[in-house]
Amino acid sequence: MLTLDEIEAGAQCTHKNTGLRYAVVEVEGQEVLLEAQTEGHEPLTVPAELFLKEFHVGERYLAARRSRGRSRGRRGATAAPAAPTGPKSKGKIKKMVRDRGFGFIRGDDGKEVFFHRSGMNGTEYDNIAEGDIVEYVIQEGPRGARAEHVKTISPDAA
Repeated sequence: MLTLDEIEAGAQCTHKNTGLRYAVVEVEGQEVLLEAQTEGHEPLTVPAELFLKEFHVGERYLAARRSRGRSRGRRGATAAPAAPTGPKSKGKIKKMVRDRGFGFIRGDDGKEVFFHRSGMNGTEYDNIAEGDIVEYVIQEGPRGARAEHVKTISPDAA
């Protein structure tokens, strides 16, 4: 489990329930000051205990932080996120919740899986619609299965 000592300014984090993204501005005493990464949201000051329970610090941040101890890199440089592993799946966009940035895919196997706009190119998210055929990789997240690297494919490729 993550501890307060491992959290530094600049760390990217996501609220586990809402999926909203934040950047850590400062860890001071028993509070964490967060800057919202979504336009229109205010900065937050969160008790440290609550932060540790309710927020997930991005793997990219942790990977870069761990590697800093082994090599002398540029300060603030982050490693590229690891590509998801696992077989590619195909399915159709079942439902879009555009105002909240997520949706659901019904796979060819009949199972539904959640996806978030962060799991695909941002401009592509704006161009997909219910009924579009997509290809994706299923990853296990803190709240269950999640589709990552979602991209539209032509009906012929399906």
